[in-house]
Amino acid sequence: MERNTVLQPFLSHLAHERDTCTRLLGLFMSGKNRDAVKLDVLNFWQQDLRRHVDAEEAALIPFLQRHHFNQQLTALIHREHDTIRILADRLLKDKESDYLFEVFIKLVHQHLLFEDKVVFHHIEETIPAPELAQLRLVA
Repeated sequence: MERNTVLQPFLSHLAHERDTCTRLLGLFMSGKNRDAVKLDVLNFWQQDLRRHVDAEEAALIPFLQRHHFNQQLTALIHREHDTIRILADRLLKDKESDYLFEVFIKLVHQHLLFEDKVVFHHIEETIPAPELAQLRLVA
């Protein structure tokens, strides 16, 4: 199935962020220069991922709520965003914990995959194209 063109910018951004997570996790798990990778993870959060989370909560989620989108999926997105923020805050305070960095990268990757494969797929199936076109004005 061809993805909706209105959603394409969201989907492209998700793919880019997933690629970044995969790259960061690979570098981190290699054990080489973990301090540099940790800095890259923090930069990813502060310069990219935080905006992703904030934009979804400011534009996408209210749009979905107005269109009576699945409340369980919307609530799950919120909970995952909250968990990502909490972990990011912990990373900023405890830059020594390898485990937290690994968990953060894996959680973010799984969250992005969930949004792409479940949430956006469900959006395409349940929100008619003319209504979905309104998201352009919101995003």
